[in-house]
Amino acid sequence: MRFAVISVVLLASTAFAQSLTDPGLTTQTWVGGLDRPTGAAIFNTRGDMMVIEKNTGKVKIVRERKVRGTLLDLPVSNDSERGLLGIVLSPDFATNNLVYLYHTASNSDGGSPISNKISRYRYDGSSLVFDKKIIDLPALPGPNHSGGKMAFGPDRNLYAVIGDLNLNNANSNYGGQPVQLTGSILRLNPNGVPPTSNPFHTGTAGQPQNAIYAYGVRNSFGIAFDPVTGDLWDSENGPSDFDEVNRVFPGFNSGWEKIMGPVDRNGGEQPDLVSLGPAAVYSDPKFSWKTPVAPTDLEFMPNSRLGSQYKNDLFVGTTRGGKILRFDLTRTRKSLSLDGGLADLVADNSSSDRFAEQDALIFGSDFGTVTDLFAGPGGMYVVSLTNNTIYRITTTTGLQRPSIVPEPVGICLVLCALIPMFSRELARVFSQTA
Repeated sequence: MRFAVISVVLLASTAFAQSLTDPGLTTQTWVGGLDRPTGAAIFNTRGDMMVIEKNTGKVKIVRERKVRGTLLDLPVSNDSERGLLGIVLSPDFATNNLVYLYHTASNSDGGSPISNKISRYRYDGSSLVFDKKIIDLPALPGPNHSGGKMAFGPDRNLYAVIGDLNLNNANSNYGGQPVQLTGSILRLNPNGVPPTSNPFHTGTAGQPQNAIYAYGVRNSFGIAFDPVTGDLWDSENGPSDFDEVNRVFPGFNSGWEKIMGPVDRNGGEQPDLVSLGPAAVYSDPKFSWKTPVAPTDLEFMPNSRLGSQYKNDLFVGTTRGGKILRFDLTRTRKSLSLDGGLADLVADNSSSDRFAEQDALIFGSDFGTVTDLFAGPGGMYVVSLTNNTIYRITTTTGLQRPSIVPEPVGICLVLCALIPMFSRELARVFSQTA
């Protein structure tokens, strides 16, 4: 009996533990009880947070590590990769209270998709009030490769990524097919109008290529700007081979559907790609996984809150293994600093060992499907779709302790139920030996 009780305790305490490779850091459960969260944004100096949920279409407010209410409830088509997918605050949020949301619009939760829509809302202190339509994007055929990540660049323009939606068009390097607003990273003024400085702007309003900054993107769950150089980076998901991390520039053609991974792993010759204009240029990824790990969000740590060794490093979340990977950049910050088996910029992993050659990159494990990474008060925040939780990674204080998450409430209930039984067993043993 005593051993059975101990076994249950050990299993319960390790089942949901997140781990970090740095013993000077620890993971805290910041807020739980969410419903498939896909993103979050801290919006004031107190650390209050807006959190979006994929399937419910709700924007919830988190204050003092608890969900305090719902700011907005959007009807969303939510099968596969559809839903409420992205949130970003205006660079001037402190004065204009504007919030941008990316969602697959529908007439009701779980209904048929109308469009993938970027809209702007104004926070009035208790709710999000519609302010302006920014852009309507295709949602069909899908239902996957909807993208949804957004970020404001150093130029104060809005960048947003949408996947290919399984369309074989010019954006996916099919010659003779139309250009559409898919498989691309878009660049828009804050009011939704494409800047005339975009690489493929035609000079004529209403043309889809006007909004395109980069294309040839199969699907992406992450875009972020380097805080040092201002360069844009993305993560990209491959099919059965080659996920990618890319440094993105104006006119970048990422190569899909003709190529994933570097040219030298695809026969050694660059395939014939569709050019959307003179600015179009293909470039190999800065890192690839031979066997997909399904990278999700990526983010730069812009400060030394986790330690000076992490400042300005690039962090990438994954679906496989719930990993967080950390990359140093080279001196010029145009590439990733890799050596050993990764000096060729490819992880030669396999389906039986997804993280082969990557021991030096692993920063954290078992975070579930990481959908958002961002810096905030106290450290780095990790949004987990599958764990329905937001974690905070921060420095340890006082005595060193294992970097694990505090036990979920459900485990406490199990232990509380076992304590009386355990106490009775101890009393029986002591009475027999008295």
